[in-house]
Amino acid sequence: MEPTFSSLRGVVAKRILGLFLLCALFPIVTLAALSIWEMSVSLKDQTDQRLHQVCKNIGMEIHQELSPLHVELAALAVSPDGLRSSGATERDTRLTRERHFRGLTLFRERSGAEPLFGTPCPVPQRTDALRKHLASGKGAVFVQGDAGAPSRAYMAVAADRRVPEQGILVGEIHPDYLGEITESFMPSEGNHAILDPNGGILYSLQPLPAAVARRVKDEVRRAISGRFEWDGEDDTSIVNYRSIFLKANFLSEDWTVVVSQPKGKAFAAIKTFTRTFVLIVMLTLLVVTLLSIVQIRRSLVPLARLQEGTQKISRGEFDARVEVASGDEFEELAGSFNAMSDRLAKQFNALTGTGRIVRSVLTALDKEKIAGVVAANLGSVIPCDRFALSLMDGPGAGTARTYVDAPDAGSSPEPVSFRTVFTPEEIRRLGATVEALTVKPGDGFESLISSMSGNDFSTFHLLPVFHKDVLTGVLALGYGNGPGREKEDLIRGRQIADQVGVALANAHLVEELDQLNWGTMVALARTVDAKSPWTAGHSERVTNLSLKIGKAMGLAVADIDILHRAGLLHDIGKIAVPGAILDKPGHLTDSEYASVKQHPEKGALILQPIPPYREVVPIVAQHHEWFDGKGYPRGLSGEAILLGARILAVADVFDALTSKRPYRSELSADFAMAHIVKLAGRQFDPVVVRVFRRIDLREDPSTVPRDSAPEHADSVESFV
Repeated sequence: MEPTFSSLRGVVAKRILGLFLLCALFPIVTLAALSIWEMSVSLKDQTDQRLHQVCKNIGMEIHQELSPLHVELAALAVSPDGLRSSGATERDTRLTRERHFRGLTLFRERSGAEPLFGTPCPVPQRTDALRKHLASGKGAVFVQGDAGAPSRAYMAVAADRRVPEQGILVGEIHPDYLGEITESFMPSEGNHAILDPNGGILYSLQPLPAAVARRVKDEVRRAISGRFEWDGEDDTSIVNYRSIFLKANFLSEDWTVVVSQPKGKAFAAIKTFTRTFVLIVMLTLLVVTLLSIVQIRRSLVPLARLQEGTQKISRGEFDARVEVASGDEFEELAGSFNAMSDRLAKQFNALTGTGRIVRSVLTALDKEKIAGVVAANLGSVIPCDRFALSLMDGPGAGTARTYVDAPDAGSSPEPVSFRTVFTPEEIRRLGATVEALTVKPGDGFESLISSMSGNDFSTFHLLPVFHKDVLTGVLALGYGNGPGREKEDLIRGRQIADQVGVALANAHLVEELDQLNWGTMVALARTVDAKSPWTAGHSERVTNLSLKIGKAMGLAVADIDILHRAGLLHDIGKIAVPGAILDKPGHLTDSEYASVKQHPEKGALILQPIPPYREVVPIVAQHHEWFDGKGYPRGLSGEAILLGARILAVADVFDALTSKRPYRSELSADFAMAHIVKLAGRQFDPVVVRVFRRIDLREDPSTVPRDSAPEHADSVESFV
C-alpha cells in the first residue's frame, strides 16, 4: 500500500482529495447538520417549556396546599386539647395530621412552650409585623436550618386571633408532604427540589448539589424565573427555577422551585440520529477516498518531482534539475523550473558578493580601503569586462584618483590607481545623471576611459557617486562587443555606488571628527600653556618630542596615538594652579610647591569623565613619577610606571630645561641632555634615555655660560 498512498503526501494531492470528499460529503453533512440543529433547537425549546411549566405548576400547587394546612393548624389552635382525644375518628384525624406535620408546639405568653406532639418546634421571632399578621387570621411560614442539614419549614397561627396573648401554635411542615404535592407534576428521569429564601433545601427528590443551590440563589436575585445548564460529574443538567410568592398570605420570603433533567436524557433522540449519520458518512468517506487515490496517483507524480526539486533549491542546491517526460504542462513546468534554478544560482552569487562588498565598504573608514574593497570584489558581482572607481580629490575638483582592476596587477592586494582629469563639461554631465550615464569611445571622458585601457571596449556605463548632491566619485563599467546582462549589472552597480557614497560620507565624517578631536586637544593644550607666558607652546613641543621617542622605540600605532593624546593633555591639571605661582621669579615655598605637585592628579580628575581618554588618564597622572620611586603623586617606581608616562617625563624635563622660566634663562640642549643622562636610573627610565640620546633633535647647539647653570642640577623640579 505504500506506493499507492505515497502520492497523498503532497499538499496538492491532499487538496484534490479534500475537494472530492467535500463534493461527496457536503450535501450529506449539510442536510444532517441542519436536521440535527433543528432537532436540537426543537428539543431544547420543548424541554425548557416543559420544565418551566412544571416549575409553575409545582409553585402554584404548593401555594394552594399551604392554605389547607393553615386551616388545619388554625382549627387545632382553637381546641388543642382535641390532640389528646381517642377514638376511631380522632385516630384518622391524627394520621392525617401527622402526615402533614412532624410536630406541634404551643407557645403561651406566660407558661412557655408546650409540645403537643412530635418534634418540638421553635418559636418565631415575635415582631409587630408577625403579631399584626397573625391577628388578621393569617398563618405565618418561617424556615430554620442547621449548618450541613436540610432546612425545616414551619407554620405559625395565633392560638386565638381575638386574644393574641393566648399564644402561638407552631407546626413543622412535613417534607414528605411537600414531596406528595410535587410528585404528580414531575417528569420521569428528572429531579425537583424546594429551596428556602436562603438557598437551603426544604425538600429534594434526589440529592441536589450545594453548588446548584447556590447558583439558583444567585440567579433568583436577578430574575424570579429562569434556566441554566449545570455540568455535573456524569452529565450536564438543564435546570429551571421559579419563585413561590408567600409574602402576602404567609409573611415569608419567597421559596424557590427547582426542576432539573439530564441533558443526555432530553437529547437522547439526537444521539441516536447522530450515530446513524456517522456510520453513513464513514462509508461514503471510504468509497470516495479509494476512488480519489487512484486518479490522484496518476496525475501528481510529476508534481512530486517538482516539489523535490524546490526543496533542494530551498537548501541552496541550485544545480538541482527536474526531469519530467509527461508530454503535458508538467513537462513545460519542469523546463521553466530548471531555467529558474540557473538564474537563481547566478542571482544568489551576485547578492552574496554584493552583500560582502557593502559590508566591507561600510566598515572601511578611509578612501584607500574603500577603493581596495571595490577593486577586489566587484568582478565577482558584476561580470563586466573592466571596471574602475574614481574618487574625486574634493568637492568641485576636476581631478580624481582612479582605481582599476588591471589584469596585470597580479596578486597584489593594493589596487592599481591612476590620476584622472575630468573637464567641466564632464563634471556637469555626471552631476545631471541620476542612475547611469552610457558613453562610447569618442563621447568624452577620455582620461577615465584611457586609464581603463578602454579603447578596446564598445560601451561604458558611468554611475556617479553623490554625497549631499555633490559628486564624490564615479563607478565605471566597461563592456566589449559580446552579449551581456547590462541591465542587471547596472542595478547592482547602482546599489554598490550608493553604498560607496555612504562609505565615503562616513569616512569624511570620521576624518572631520578626528580633526575636531585633535583640534580640541591642541586647543586645550594651548589654553593651559597660555596661562603663563613662560610655558607657551610647552605641551605641543613635549608631544612632538614624545612621539619621536615612541616611534624610535617601535611602539604600535595605537600606543603612539595614546602617547599623542597624553602629551597634549599632560599639564591640563595646571589649570588649577594659580598663575602667580607659575610666574613666580623666585623659589617656591613649600605650600606653593605642594600646589604645583597636585596638577598631575587634578589633570587625571579632569579627564576621567571622558571615556575615550581612559587610557590617557594614568599617563597624565604618572608623568612626574621617578624611576626610583621618589617622584609624585604616588611614588611609583620602575615598570609600575606606564611606558607612556616614562617617555613623557624625559620629554617634559628636556623642554622645561631648554625653555625660559621666570627664575632663569633657557639652558642649552647639550646641558639638558647631559642632565637627563646623569639622572637615568634615578628619575628617568634608562631604556628611554638611551633611545632619546639617538634622536636627532634638530636644535641649534647653543651653549649656556657656566654661571647660568643652576646650582642644584640634581633637582629637576627647580627647572619646571
